[in-house]
Amino acid sequence: MAQTVRLLGVPVDLFLRAANHHDELIREFALISFGDRSGVTRHQVPGRLLTLVDLLRDRYARPSQEVRARVEEAAERRDRTVDLELPGTELVARLTEDITEALDEADEFGRSGHLLTLAAPADVVAWRHWWRDQVVGQIRHGAEPLPFAAPADA
Repeated sequence: MAQTVRLLGVPVDLFLRAANHHDELIREFALISFGDRSGVTRHQVPGRLLTLVDLLRDRYARPSQEVRARVEEAAERRDRTVDLELPGTELVARLTEDITEALDEADEFGRSGHLLTLAAPADVVAWRHWWRDQVVGQIRHGAEPLPFAAPADA
């Protein structure tokens, strides 16, 4: 039987804020990539950022449509939280780690002034890391799902 990752108590508003931040990054990265291909920004943009542009734009352009649709439906019902399920495969664990690392790096570029998009707020980062820890922990270590609890300082 296939393993399933259960994400309990996903805050609807936080998920949608994180998704919107991700969308903002993708739009900015699309512009950077276009400028790079035209030769406009190559000398202005750090090489690692260009690699990150390709990673986020090409491999992670949109969160899973099914997951996002479930959260948007919960928002329409005015639910504060939603429980989600994902396939529990090693590929999902690796992709989750990769996207979390890429978004953390994008935040660093935002803080350093190399991006117009600001770094994600602390609560979005805490949620992003919780998501990663839940997915990876359940897939690789058989951890029990724990609902999201916002840190006091976020």
